[in-house]
Amino acid sequence: MQASNQWASRPADQRYETLDALQVAVADRRQESWTLTTDTKDLRVGAASNALTVDAYDVTQGYRRTLEPSNWAFGQLSQYAQAPASYLRKLPAELAAINLQWGLEHGPIRNDALVLGQTNGSNKLRAMTSTSYGRIWDSQVVEAVQRVNTDGRWQVPSASYATTNAKRATTLYASDRDVFLFLVDPDHAIEVDGETLFRGFYTWNSEVGSAVFGLTTFLYRYVCDNRIIWGATDVQELRIRHTGGAPERFAYEGEEYLNRYANESASHLVDGIRKAKAFELPEADQPGKGWDSWLQDRGFTAKQAKAAIETAQAEEGEARSLWDIINGVTASARAIIHTDERVKVEAAAGKLMRYAVDR
Repeated sequence: MQASNQWASRPADQRYETLDALQVAVADRRQESWTLTTDTKDLRVGAASNALTVDAYDVTQGYRRTLEPSNWAFGQLSQYAQAPASYLRKLPAELAAINLQWGLEHGPIRNDALVLGQTNGSNKLRAMTSTSYGRIWDSQVVEAVQRVNTDGRWQVPSASYATTNAKRATTLYASDRDVFLFLVDPDHAIEVDGETLFRGFYTWNSEVGSAVFGLTTFLYRYVCDNRIIWGATDVQELRIRHTGGAPERFAYEGEEYLNRYANESASHLVDGIRKAKAFELPEADQPGKGWDSWLQDRGFTAKQAKAAIETAQAEEGEARSLWDIINGVTASARAIIHTDERVKVEAAAGKLMRYAVDR
């Protein structure tokens, strides 16, 4: 559902029809951006034309810049001042500025900040984070995807309306605070005992601190027009928090993970699926020895285990093999409302494959 939620919520100006167009947008944004480390008490919050402004001294230029905070940066500024952003948004800019300035001078959550600005006709405040923030640029993520897609095998999932409304069909997004890409490999099907599966992944990042870097890979049966991923299995996820070593970790771990997945041989995946289909519990008929107990011993709750078995029986026709159970877990996860919990369960299902592969 993650890709579907993105598809349903993104406005037209955040949608890009090609990787190249997306890369141009985020690369231009990076080129226009600059950083500044400053004492929070040196910031001056004011108002002009009923719009909030933040003045900061730029030591690299030798003068003060007047910045207009984005909606996201306003929230970060409010956090620094320990002031409720939801309340301040309702106030006239002049009154909100007074509250923010007082908070920065008398009780900031920390005394220094890493300011991310953007100069493009005017000066914008894009982010205000701790000085230890390890920024992974959105353009780095898009570039990594481009490098594993030189042959064009990774594509936006097909949709019945793609030719008439490509922007609506796209799964490539970027806003002023994040980037999200969902691509599939529809031309290299994986055939396993009469079952057809495909590879897909989605990756996301926020260079301003609204989200970690993440990469989720999976096998799937099909993607429908509203971008729900059906029959997802072997779900694997990598997340990198924007700490001090994040840029380096992305360079040697995140990009390598994507590259390895993109070039992984089908035979390796087929072998893993066949082992999962052959993995059954000899003691499954014994009390307390069934798949429900097996799943609970591996971190699933009794409720999750029950839902997985019932869903496997309904969608797979039976719940005998580990492959049935994995599909039951990922399918039952679709009913979980909260995204973080759903992704956690899906990722846990992906890890179950190891019990078959490592035998």
